[in-house]
Amino acid sequence: MALLVCLSLVAGLLTAFYYWTKKKFSYWSNKGVIGPTPLPIVGNFGTVMLQQESAQLYVKKVHLKYKGEKLVGIYRGSQPAILVRDPELIKHVLIKDFNIFQDRGISTSSSRLSDNLFGADGEIWKILRQKLTPVFTSRKLKDMIPLILKCSNSFTKYVDNLIEKNVEHEIRSLTSKYTLEVIGSCAFGLDLNTVSDEENEFSLIPKKIFKPSIYVRTLVILDMIIPGIKKKFNTSSEIQDFFVNLVRSVIHERKGKPSNRKDFMDLMIELREQGKASRRKEDGVSEIEIDDLMIAAQSLVFYTAGFETSAASMSFLIHEMALNPEIQERIHDEVCRVYEKYNGELTYESTKEMPYLDMVFDETLRKYSVAGILFRKSLADYTFPGTDVTIPKGMPVMISANGLNADPEYFPNPNEFNPENFSPENKKNIPQCAYMPFGEGPRNCIGLRFAKVQSMLGTAAFFKHFKVEPSSKTKRVLEYDPKGIVLVTAHGIWVKISKR
Repeated sequence: MALLVCLSLVAGLLTAFYYWTKKKFSYWSNKGVIGPTPLPIVGNFGTVMLQQESAQLYVKKVHLKYKGEKLVGIYRGSQPAILVRDPELIKHVLIKDFNIFQDRGISTSSSRLSDNLFGADGEIWKILRQKLTPVFTSRKLKDMIPLILKCSNSFTKYVDNLIEKNVEHEIRSLTSKYTLEVIGSCAFGLDLNTVSDEENEFSLIPKKIFKPSIYVRTLVILDMIIPGIKKKFNTSSEIQDFFVNLVRSVIHERKGKPSNRKDFMDLMIELREQGKASRRKEDGVSEIEIDDLMIAAQSLVFYTAGFETSAASMSFLIHEMALNPEIQERIHDEVCRVYEKYNGELTYESTKEMPYLDMVFDETLRKYSVAGILFRKSLADYTFPGTDVTIPKGMPVMISANGLNADPEYFPNPNEFNPENFSPENKKNIPQCAYMPFGEGPRNCIGLRFAKVQSMLGTAAFFKHFKVEPSSKTKRVLEYDPKGIVLVTAHGIWVKISKR
């Protein structure tokens, strides 16, 4: 009898689970939206949860599979989400109907570090965007050029010494030394001395951010299955402590007052002196407290975005130049002409006189989208224009940047590295929102000009002095780390560097 009761209970639970699953995973089919077939519990992200492929490469695969579809229905665990493929609809999400899609909806942490310009939503994001925009004016960028050039000179000297050893070089680790030095100098006024063989806490902390522990990765997986569970756990105390201590150290060094550097930390100290930052709106004034934790949160996103994405893009560019020597020589010739025109010293204006390097940089960002998914959350029920598809308030929205960049509808032979995709005559034919390396609309990357300037100056200095070619470890087709938060190669990016 007891066995019969147990069997009946199991059968009942399995039946209930079956109908629950059927109801949960019939959401998109009931709306007539096609998409990949989900599996129980994991939805469409089983391979991501098992760390067999990264989320951005999986979403790219889905984007490319459903050619001709404007919208694709997917399931993140049991939660429905929608993938927007069509550039016109993407334009509505990111620009025209921005008021409905202004939030990313990606914060799953209880830590105040999530109150940063990238992850924050609502009024916190609006205030931060308004207050931090002055850091990236053309005038501020011009003031930073001498600091960036000092870092690029240190970088080329370091590489020059490495070449004497006549060994193969992992280029991602080299470019990260340069970009981390730039961020330390331009954002925090620090000489980090990362362009050396020595490792310090500043060069080690990115590994903890971009290569999270098994514990943190497990919580991320559980959060896909049970949305919101990650907020119940604090997963960033070590990272938070690092940035809070960094902020307090800089503030102490500047005696609590802005210096004459006019850098990121100066602006944050000015806001800290005010105590609160506010924004006027129709129904009153919104305020947020600017304390050390709030400054640490902004420092985190400036540090990681300015360091990691630029280092990755530079390394992918150098990899392609090793495989495309004719393009590399054309860059070298252009850079040498500009150096000669400006008496051997680059300037802010000189970056605008390297159009071919700019094309190569854009093509690198197309072929290797470091941050491959744009996330948004609907703040109201919304019907996509020209369709009968309505999504409810709170629905996650995804856009695959690397899917668009690999779509032959917009880029012929997308697997080929071809800077001519961005020649003046071809660039104007790319639909708006089909190429968005820095996002699009009011919530695009605030530091896009800084990122491009630091990358172009570093790249120009590198190819002025050095030549790269394939080494015995060079892979023509790169393999990617399935655990990577951003686009990271599984085995590094190897080239052989020689002096010019």
